[in-house]
Amino acid sequence: MKICVIHGSPRKGNTYKTTQIFMEQLRKNAELEIVEFYLPKALPYFCCGCCNCYDESADKCPHAQYTQPIEQAMKEADGLVLTSPVYVLAESGAIKSFMDHFGYIYLPHRPMEEMFSKVAMVISTTAGAGTGKAIKAVSRTLRYWGVKRIYCLGLTVSTRNWEDMKAGKQIKLQKLIGKKADMFHKALVNRKKIPATIFIKFMFIYIKKVMRDYEDGHTDKKYWLQKGWLTGQNKPF
Repeated sequence: MKICVIHGSPRKGNTYKTTQIFMEQLRKNAELEIVEFYLPKALPYFCCGCCNCYDESADKCPHAQYTQPIEQAMKEADGLVLTSPVYVLAESGAIKSFMDHFGYIYLPHRPMEEMFSKVAMVISTTAGAGTGKAIKAVSRTLRYWGVKRIYCLGLTVSTRNWEDMKAGKQIKLQKLIGKKADMFHKALVNRKKIPATIFIKFMFIYIKKVMRDYEDGHTDKKYWLQKGWLTGQNKPF
């Protein structure tokens, strides 16, 4: 199985530790091929809003040398793991910038067909509060990418460093992480049998209807025609 991990922070703190435990449990269930990207090193620039990816193509992004390897790795992966520690009650700026760069693969634009068969896990930790908001932001992007199942793991660790936690709490959290990893593995194994969500099906039908009214030559419409989605030659669900 191929897993693409996007680390939303360069700091190897609680979120990184949680992700490591998660991946170790996954390895107990399956042989894994893992590709990891550490933000912001793997994508060191903010989206500049040029809209080249929308109006022309993704390789016209001024940061394409960073975005294209990530896109290819996500495309080839069976599962995605996106992580972010809580920064001021929200996701990190690095993971937000990452998501901004991939707005063009949202369902209303040029969705990556490979996403329709993927499952994803969103991991976030905090010493106090905010995992819900951080996870919600990342999950929303994954949903609009068309990922068929999105699992979440948010931990309030009540300390800045994992090692400072009481042994009992560490054991409790490790068990929870293990259960989430087992759940994710089961979804990976059965991902081709898992149906698309109602949200994805509804959005696809709605956008298909809207897309027909776009002018001929529109970048998104050309993409949908090439995919055979507007003509019904290709039905992804």
